[in-house]
Amino acid sequence: MEWRDDLLEIPHMAVSYSRSPVTRSIGLGASLLLNVVLLVVVFWPDGQPPAPSLSTVEVTQAQAEVAAIEPPPSSVADALEANDGPGVVKVAGLPAAAPKNTKGGDGATQVTIASVKGSIPQTLAEAAAPYGDNVSATLSRLLVWDMDLRRDLRAGDTIEAMWAPATSDGVVIEAARFGSQKLNRTLTAYRFKAAADHYPSYWSADGTEIPHRLRNSPLATYEQITSLLRDRPTHHGMDFKVDVGTPVTSPFDGEVTRVNWNTAANGGCVEIRHKDGVLAKHLHLSKVEVKAGTQVRAGQVIALSGNTGRSTGPHLHYQLNRGTTVVDPIEYHGTDRRKLADSERAAFAEIVAAANARLDGARER
Repeated sequence: MEWRDDLLEIPHMAVSYSRSPVTRSIGLGASLLLNVVLLVVVFWPDGQPPAPSLSTVEVTQAQAEVAAIEPPPSSVADALEANDGPGVVKVAGLPAAAPKNTKGGDGATQVTIASVKGSIPQTLAEAAAPYGDNVSATLSRLLVWDMDLRRDLRAGDTIEAMWAPATSDGVVIEAARFGSQKLNRTLTAYRFKAAADHYPSYWSADGTEIPHRLRNSPLATYEQITSLLRDRPTHHGMDFKVDVGTPVTSPFDGEVTRVNWNTAANGGCVEIRHKDGVLAKHLHLSKVEVKAGTQVRAGQVIALSGNTGRSTGPHLHYQLNRGTTVVDPIEYHGTDRRKLADSERAAFAEIVAAANARLDGARER
């Protein structure tokens, strides 16, 4: 399944777009990727937006609730397939290893070992067939938090992924290692469910969560981020996969400027002007709880999430505009990254050790 917002409203203009499907229907169904996260919601006393920043926070079991991480929409694979190729730097004298794809004793989990050639989608189309599109989309959504796949990718970068077809559409990556020549280090990702979390998340070997968490988010919890503003130039906001009926809140104090406009495309929708002049749009809602002209406070429920308008799956489209300029929610809100609490370290270390042994064994064959 592919998420689409075919027509998104921004001041004074309507922008229409469509994406060519890249992923297989078996791969990107009702469960999309990456990285899902529990939002660390910080309500500031004055209801004003904080200065954007990125920090690492220690999170105990009682502070966390994370959602499932599965494949992202095809927009990730689509953007990378279209734009990565010309930007890949050929590294002389670095031969590409023949891809390996091995099944383990459990019969379902597979290990793919490959060297990048062309782009990640191109590489995994062969190495992880017939699930290459799905593995590529999931892996790409993990990597984008730490590297620019259009500029940092190099021919000969190494991909090691342990994955399995999901019971629903798509695949689940249990562990991955990506050797980056540009970054001169190996990025790691291990799927692990902390005791207090509702769903697994992805963590690097040092116990740092890979997905960033938006501060002062319009959602206290969601299954995963399926699109970022930077994924493609035609996308004007951030998409969260979330169950229908999940409360949507106003991140900051403001005034409701309009509701339910252009519903054929936007579905149920709410627009709020924050005190700094930024307009926040919340689209595809199942129920609107506020009226135009009313004042709202930070943290106040303004709507329930849905799957209305031009939407192919339950999600919230969250868009910010300052005049006609699109604002990146990550830069506007700032983000945090969790670190596993000490009480989780032993269990996580077992997961990491088992996954590394499986990956090392496949690489040595």
